[in-house]
Amino acid sequence: MKKIIFTLAILYLSLSNFAATGDTTYVYSHTATNLNSPPSNDDVWTVLPNTSTNYQKILMKFTLGCGTPNCSGWDYTVNTYLGKKNGLVDSTIVSIDTTSADTTWSYSDQVKFIEIGRLITPYGTYMANNSNGFNNSWTHPYYYDVTDYAALLKDSVNIRVFYSGWSDAFSAKIEFMMIEGQPTRQVENVREIYNQYVGYPNSAAFENVVSAKTFPISANVTSAKVSLIITGHESQGEFDPHGFQLKVNSVLAHSELFWKADCGMTAIAPQGGTWIFNRANWCPGEKVNEFEMDITPYITSGQNASIDLDLDDFIVQAGEGAGYGISAHLITYSAQKNNDVALEEIIAPNNDKNYSRFNPICTEPIVKIKNAGKLPLTYAEIAYRVKGGETWYYEWTGYLKPFETEIVTLPEFSWNGLDTNDRQFIAIASWPNNVPDEYESNNKLVSRFDMTPQLNESFYVYVKANNQPQESSLLVRYENLDTLLFKNNFVANGISRDTFQLFDGSYALDIYDYDNQWEGGDGLSWWLNTQQGWENTGSTSMRKTSNNQVIKNFNGDFGSNIHYEFTVGYPLGYNEPREAPAAPVHTTSINTIIPDYINLNVFPNPANEKINLSLDAKTKFSGKITMTDINGRIVNEFQVTPSLEVKHVLDTRSLANGFYTITFSNNVLQIVKKVTVLH
Repeated sequence: MKKIIFTLAILYLSLSNFAATGDTTYVYSHTATNLNSPPSNDDVWTVLPNTSTNYQKILMKFTLGCGTPNCSGWDYTVNTYLGKKNGLVDSTIVSIDTTSADTTWSYSDQVKFIEIGRLITPYGTYMANNSNGFNNSWTHPYYYDVTDYAALLKDSVNIRVFYSGWSDAFSAKIEFMMIEGQPTRQVENVREIYNQYVGYPNSAAFENVVSAKTFPISANVTSAKVSLIITGHESQGEFDPHGFQLKVNSVLAHSELFWKADCGMTAIAPQGGTWIFNRANWCPGEKVNEFEMDITPYITSGQNASIDLDLDDFIVQAGEGAGYGISAHLITYSAQKNNDVALEEIIAPNNDKNYSRFNPICTEPIVKIKNAGKLPLTYAEIAYRVKGGETWYYEWTGYLKPFETEIVTLPEFSWNGLDTNDRQFIAIASWPNNVPDEYESNNKLVSRFDMTPQLNESFYVYVKANNQPQESSLLVRYENLDTLLFKNNFVANGISRDTFQLFDGSYALDIYDYDNQWEGGDGLSWWLNTQQGWENTGSTSMRKTSNNQVIKNFNGDFGSNIHYEFTVGYPLGYNEPREAPAAPVHTTSINTIIPDYINLNVFPNPANEKINLSLDAKTKFSGKITMTDINGRIVNEFQVTPSLEVKHVLDTRSLANGFYTITFSNNVLQIVKKVTVLH
């Protein structure tokens, strides 16, 4: 069922309290609103459902478009916030009557804003100039999962878009998609830790601003995460890679390099500026990555938790600058599933604009899975098919902590039977840790996709190299991954023609480029290289052998990669039938240890020369013990063989004074203890 709330038209369609799970309500705030400049806020008070309805998922779709007069030629930050009245009142002076000494005041409700999404606009030069396939009617969608903010997305909400640009050159359309049902995790509270832009003169000054914050953890909290959006700006902040460290109660809980190393693969390509340059957690034209960090092992229910964000120490060079936009939230949960695998995205096949680099396809599907459970994820089954076709299966193994994701390339399967008039790809993730999934609402996704081109005669791949041929390579593969051609010996400014007479099947062609100077691809022709005389212009295409007619021209300004898939001898869906594999057999007799059934004792604490470990359980268990220092480095590790009881002594005489973490983990359980070594 689809329900729509038109907030700008002041038309409210009330929700039924008896709506079925899966019913979706659509709420619109900004409707192609022109984003004003100089940097300013565009606020729209939006009416959302004010009911007790639960939502299994709330997505915010932000559609960026060209504004007035056209798309800007610069990359600007766009922040989206939600604001709620906090019960306080602000006052300002409207006028002062100097004769009677009367003052006229204006009163307004205070509104507290928190950031729920960030993107960086593309260099819109080509949209403005109607070149490279772009024009002013261009739009691009961005999707944000805002399910954790469901308690705030009720009744009257101020949706704010902050555009940091200096020209009226982009527009915003915002749509909330609210899917009814129980969420996989029950949110207990959402609290802001940081929301600021911080200049970086040195690490001490940064730490003075982004200081530790203390929050009470309620007694009913069973898990928690820190959600972080961080982007680097100014010369050194933007183009130098650095890492952050998240400490909880002075113990290192997470550390990571916040750096986008694949800007040459952005979906909006080419762009007019330095779009291929890698940057501090952002690329022009992309949504900013959010870091979700599980801190459950580092907090104690009913006690306070100190949370601190640190940044790598570095020196800002003379004449340079560094600054960081930081938004961080502490989100606590009162209930969650232990074993829950979520299918997050279908990357291919998919005709969504965000996946244009990888589509259309006729070979290997690509999906993204997420560990939505409380326990580490080590196994999942992925079933996949096209509408009208047979189901294929893939057994994924790995190790994902709570909230972590992984992109999975699925084996080539049969497209035979595809309904070519209703092209759908269906994927289902299930059996987390080889047990039944405890939350099935996030298991399944369906994508729509375009047909791959069909080539039925011989052709050749034409490449005119530029003067840096060592950067380029060509790869042609058959659907079973057999390599038909790999070539990386192009001649400077030379022309190559590689001819193919292929038998029936599906194929993939890739052209790669990598420039050591940029630490990424700059294609065969990029404006900055040609302008500065560093590289001249190359080109590539596919052409018929019979008459040299161009089958496909590729833009030489492609960044890191051109990916092109096609069939020979038949259209997609009419592939030679092949036998699908049998579904994996799962046994529910697996020993699923309930967390309360196993005890880990660590003593003494603080420790001087040794630490005694004691583990016992009601049923046999196995796993691994890992001891890490405050920087996450492993200082001791050993395997636990199947047993009812384990006793072990860790020698700490060689360890430096400080905080350490001892973790027991297996495929269904993780227990963490914090200890101090003090000689």
